Amino acid sequence: MAALLMILASLAAEGPRRMLDVSADHITSGFVFAFKAMKSVLPIAGFFFIGAGETAGAILNIAQGATPPHLLFELIQGAEHLIPNSHFFVAFGILLVGMVTGIDGSGFAGLPLTGSLSGALAPTAGMDPATLAAIGQMGAVWTGGGTLVAWSSLIAVAGFARVPVLSAVRALLVPVVSGLVVATVCAIFLWR
Repeated sequence: MAALLMILASLAAEGPRRMLDVSADHITSGFVFAFKAMKSVLPIAGFFFIGAGETAGAILNIAQGATPPHLLFELIQGAEHLIPNSHFFVAFGILLVGMVTGIDGSGFAGLPLTGSLSGALAPTAGMDPATLAAIGQMGAVWTGGGTLVAWSSLIAVAGFARVPVLSAVRALLVPVVSGLVVATVCAIFLWR
């Protein structure tokens, strides 16, 4: 359907003689953009998939029935004694992890990771794991759900508004990050 719509739009814009040439150029440009945009996402996603026990078993070819490693959870538990017992440090750390996982553009892929980290770090920080998980979810969704990454739904919104997508990202950076900081501070004081 997308290809048909693109061909029809090219027909309307360029006419029947150039329609197919222009459509092929659009497809090539789309693939180039996708590879450029996703080059940072693939290693990040691979790191998270290997770190979660649910997906690490299949990726690392762990035998059926054997317990797969939960590498990220075990890494946090191993370094738990190095993490300060500061509500602010832990909450903003979870927020940062959520924001990094949101770079993939979906906003929801990092939720299992931030939830697992929240469960591991909450006893150390003396905070409610649900509050920490909500902070991580907030960072992931607001970063990747169409406000701070130049793909995903932000492209559609910027295109509809006829605004360059990078201009929209620049305009949204300060308000979104400020809102995340204020919400995290409020969560620390209200829902420990």
